[in-house]
Amino acid sequence: MRVALALLLCCACRTPARPPPPSEDELDFHRRSLVVDTHSDVTEAVRYEQYDLGVLHQDHHQDIPRMRHGGLSAEFLSIFVQPGRFRAEQFFDEAQTQIDAVRKAVAAHPAELALARTAREVRENARRGLISVLLGVEGAHMLLPGTEDEQLDHLRVFAFQGVRYLTLTWASSNPVGGSSGDDGETQGLTGLGRRVIGEMEKLGVMVDLAHASDPLFWDALRAVTRPVLVSHSSSRALANHPRNLTDAQLKAVARNGGATCVNFSRGFLDDAFRKAAIPVANQTRDLRTSDRRKAFQAANLPDVPVSRLIDHIEHMVAVAGADHVCLGSDFDGVPMVPSGLEDVSKLPVITSELLRRGMPRPDISKILGLNVLRVLEANERR
Repeated sequence: MRVALALLLCCACRTPARPPPPSEDELDFHRRSLVVDTHSDVTEAVRYEQYDLGVLHQDHHQDIPRMRHGGLSAEFLSIFVQPGRFRAEQFFDEAQTQIDAVRKAVAAHPAELALARTAREVRENARRGLISVLLGVEGAHMLLPGTEDEQLDHLRVFAFQGVRYLTLTWASSNPVGGSSGDDGETQGLTGLGRRVIGEMEKLGVMVDLAHASDPLFWDALRAVTRPVLVSHSSSRALANHPRNLTDAQLKAVARNGGATCVNFSRGFLDDAFRKAAIPVANQTRDLRTSDRRKAFQAANLPDVPVSRLIDHIEHMVAVAGADHVCLGSDFDGVPMVPSGLEDVSKLPVITSELLRRGMPRPDISKILGLNVLRVLEANERR
């Protein structure tokens, strides 16, 4: 009996405690807030799996019913063409098919969704009870193919179509600069990269520094004249992932007036998980996200509770200030998210946990969405 009790207690110690459900007051505060997520890869499912956003699903992380339940006000849908699955000469054209798929998905649900380009439109849609959908292109490799001038023309097309941020790199380097995810980690901003940033600022497209190599990050901050966004990265001080930002980088984004949006991926939040997951990550690198998720879930990997995500938010606020932290879930782009935050319907847990740790409500409102709208507004064409 004693042995059985000891085993039971041991197992309980290894299982992270799930947060209690939000109170009515906490839920009310969350639902009255503007909640903006700067990065979701559900676009891939919409484009390639005929995924209907209007139906409640058991798989993936997002659909309209769960967005409603989670109090989401606006979502940036990522336009992402994976270099391992497409040739460079296909990048721009394939991105066009994804933008078209997003537009059709929004048009199919006019009582629920509306496209948005500006902070004002996000607010107006929220007043009308609509969830805003914004576009972000994840990786300047999608400006290819073509000469430098042709790539700049592609950027202008993206801006005309409503793209509101361009991530300078993905996990692979490109003609704009180096990535944190490959041998380009020592490469900074190229001459083309400087031209791209200059054109982005003319067009009102936010410069997104997620995925950037450290040299590219610093070069880009010296080149910009407007606030930047880091759409889905967490704290490197708490989890030593090359995609996360150091404290010095967090402070630099704050000085720039920009915002860094915490990533919900377990690998970005916890070193033990990241190290254990490296073999699975390497084996599944070129697979679609849904197939990668199945492989990760089949592996016996460490659990990561939602409290770890809150630790990152608190640290980022302590370093950069509450005016410069935001939410960039990477839903449907990452294989595993924290326990207690399994999908978009669980977003109120973040608000609840921050309130219980004593964070002031005005600061929480900024993190939930107001900081993103401020950066968006600062980049709009004038």
